[in-house]
Amino acid sequence: MRTITVKKGSGEGSKYTTGWHTLTISKARYGDYNGTKLLDIWFKDYPDNFNARIYAKMGKDNEEFAIGRVFRFANAGITEALDGPDGTVVLKVDDSPDQLVDKEVNVFLYKDGDYSRALNQFAPTAFEGQADTFSDSDVEYWKGRAEKYYNDYVKNKVNAPSTSDTTEEAEAIFG
Repeated sequence: MRTITVKKGSGEGSKYTTGWHTLTISKARYGDYNGTKLLDIWFKDYPDNFNARIYAKMGKDNEEFAIGRVFRFANAGITEALDGPDGTVVLKVDDSPDQLVDKEVNVFLYKDGDYSRALNQFAPTAFEGQADTFSDSDVEYWKGRAEKYYNDYVKNKVNAPSTSDTTEEAEAIFG
């Protein structure tokens, strides 16, 4: 006969499981790392030490797209949509970080050692906005692109979880 002690509770561990989670942005802040502009994003119901960091990336047309995509996928700060050349749409965006607060995005969580991390490529939720409409199939497309990025560039660089402490293992299994 054996006894096992388990924690009662809310199942906090499930909110860190690997895979897609629809999260609500609680705050965002611009920063700089070695001359590169970045956007840090935090989420409701997650602690302040869990965030996503999006680094600015410039496209061939010298237009920033990585941080802009966060605003687009969150349907945040979009003030106007103008017809552009070749069937494109030019979005005018108020890109102040406060525009992201209370907006939802799909975020892919993955394990890096003993910690969960948020992939720096989000996917939209299904919505119809002033400039964009994302259907369920559009959401799946963007999730697929983010998963490809994860598999091609992130997966082989993350650390395996430690397995040296059986107490921590038991807590992970039994709560």
